[in-house]
Amino acid sequence: MTSACVYDLYQTSEFDEIIVADADKENSKKLIDLIDDDRVTFEPVDATSTDDIARVLDGADYVVNGLPYQFEENVLDAILNVGGLVGVDLNAFEFDEVLSRSDEFAEAGCSLWFANGGLVSTIALGMVGCEEFDEVEDVNFYWGMWRLLTQTTAGLTDTVTYEHDPNVDERARWEDGKVINDLPPFSQRRTFEFPEPIGEQDTYVISHPEPITFPKAPIAQEKNVNRIITRGVWHDKWTEYERTLHAMDAFDADSLDVDGGTVDPLEVAQAQVKRAGDKRDAKWRPPEELSDETEWTPQTILSSEVTGTNAGEDGTAVFHFTQPFPFFGGNNISMMREYGCYVGVPLSVTLQFMADGAVDKDGIFVTETSGLDAERYFEEMEARGFELIEKQSPAQLTSTSK
Repeated sequence: MTSACVYDLYQTSEFDEIIVADADKENSKKLIDLIDDDRVTFEPVDATSTDDIARVLDGADYVVNGLPYQFEENVLDAILNVGGLVGVDLNAFEFDEVLSRSDEFAEAGCSLWFANGGLVSTIALGMVGCEEFDEVEDVNFYWGMWRLLTQTTAGLTDTVTYEHDPNVDERARWEDGKVINDLPPFSQRRTFEFPEPIGEQDTYVISHPEPITFPKAPIAQEKNVNRIITRGVWHDKWTEYERTLHAMDAFDADSLDVDGGTVDPLEVAQAQVKRAGDKRDAKWRPPEELSDETEWTPQTILSSEVTGTNAGEDGTAVFHFTQPFPFFGGNNISMMREYGCYVGVPLSVTLQFMADGAVDKDGIFVTETSGLDAERYFEEMEARGFELIEKQSPAQLTSTSK
């Protein structure tokens, strides 16, 4: 995901030095060689060690955290140990725990934009949707994740499965001023039409934080938003896989004894999906050769659907946000790096907002409380090839009814 952040920083930022810190030297060097800029260098890092992360950050002004979420505490501790850092953080887990450290971050002279990445786009979509109305009833967020089952990485595989784990209690909606959580997987079904190649799909609630964080947005409070929910859809192959896991009780299955060893049925299934994804994505190829099994490139389309009243008339505003292809300048790249630009580019854009003072907050904060100018954000993203599509608006609906 953060490969696109590095590439965009190389293309658009004025930073003097960009260090790619990773345990995977081979893939990191491929990206650095593709960029071919003396400002971009590699540094190995052991994410299990707070001290080693701090070693890499020592002397830096800014930080982008794209490490897997299990290393979040190490990253936060390292940032505090170094002090005086400004950064963006891709992770969106353990909200209360992370945000509870905001005061100590402020005391250390640090600013961290938490739950960054694709969430910046969905929140901005909600903001521009709310601007269409005097009063807002519903804000519906949609994540359209369109890639085949074998078009994946280890992290994406775990994320999709987490979204459908019946033991996860983070699937929520916000209604009448309260968070209603512990919604079951494949519930809150709603049919929604995405742009092609996704089209019309049945979407279901997912465990994204918009229902918890969007009520904090000034525009949501100003427009008296009543309900907020986030739904998503994956390609049919993914949906079939996740429903099969449910049907075989994989999430609660006991380990099995096999040939003298013990195996977890869910871990075995996940391992095979990850192995297929690793094999498919290992080779860096020209963009036109990435999607050899489909007529479209794997992509994510983010959308918002806002209903409310304007001058006493009911209306619906629908916004879609699509990603460009190719993003990496037509260079040889892996499929999942192209796919991940919808996450990586917001990291770069928002970090540059912080660097130039357009967002100036202390401590740890989220998009809703950052003071983000949504219009400027979309202008920056569109300058990079993303497209904001307005499908419906109250004005259009009113003229049609007449």
